[in-house]
Amino acid sequence: MRRSWIALAIVVVIIVVVVVISARRTPPDGGGTTPTTQTPAQPATEAGPATPTTQGPPAPDTARPATATAPDTAKPTTATPAPEPPKADALLQKAEALVGAKKPLEAIKALSAALLADTPPDDPAPVRQRLSQLVNETLFSPRPCPPLSRTCEVASGDTLWKLAKDNKTTVGLIQRINGLKSDALRVGQRLKVIPGGFDVTVAKSAFRLTVTKDGIWVRELTVGLGKDGSTPVGEFTAGHKLKQPTYFGDGAPVPFEDKKNNPLGTRWITIQGAGAGQYGIHGTWEPESMGKEMSKGCVRMLNEDVEWLFDLIVPGQSKIVIKP
Repeated sequence: MRRSWIALAIVVVIIVVVVVISARRTPPDGGGTTPTTQTPAQPATEAGPATPTTQGPPAPDTARPATATAPDTAKPTTATPAPEPPKADALLQKAEALVGAKKPLEAIKALSAALLADTPPDDPAPVRQRLSQLVNETLFSPRPCPPLSRTCEVASGDTLWKLAKDNKTTVGLIQRINGLKSDALRVGQRLKVIPGGFDVTVAKSAFRLTVTKDGIWVRELTVGLGKDGSTPVGEFTAGHKLKQPTYFGDGAPVPFEDKKNNPLGTRWITIQGAGAGQYGIHGTWEPESMGKEMSKGCVRMLNEDVEWLFDLIVPGQSKIVIKP
């Protein structure tokens, strides 16, 4: 009997244990307590498409066309003011200081740079006048002016023609610089020579011809031009030169002596590359044509001016630039 009670007690205990364990596994509200594996929260941009919602237009202060520019960001554009022209007085003072320091070539370069610049001096006339004086005293005199000039000592067998050819200059310029009255030379004689030719620029709008040497202003002269703008524009080279030229016009050749029908004056310088020898720089018997369009396309000069230029131009070396 005792054993039966013990067995019954064991059964009861087992039942109680089972009931307690079951009670712990099932909460009162029916939810599971067993941990579940959850997917980590995703960023908002990776979430699925949200339910579309109807939205009104953006607020007035934010609704702007993509290309519109805010009024307060627009800045007016202003043109760059033209540079002030250099003062002639200051230029002349600088030049005189250089002359006083025995640097005349440096003074010439300083004044030349001012005259040839896009913005010339406020009063170019006195600058041009002083520069012309310095050029005549320095370049066109026996005084040496290196590196523009060199001194040649005459050797046995030398002639003016040989010296001119060796230095790519002209007989006329050697004579002009050294004050020679004839072609005769003596052995041991020292002569100043400026190698290479001088260059020319013609400004059609101003009827002005400017002579330069290695960027140095030498002289400005008034010229006549072709009718109806017929003078060619471009960059050319000086061709052959003639003294007392014959005119080959529409008919028979007209000799130099026939001044009434020969319009070329005392000298002719071919503008090579501007046509088959039909354009040139030449003299004239009509001084009143200076500053006017009266030729057939050539550049006209006063006879005394073209004779001076003739001595400076070296065929094949000197450049001739004609601008509008």
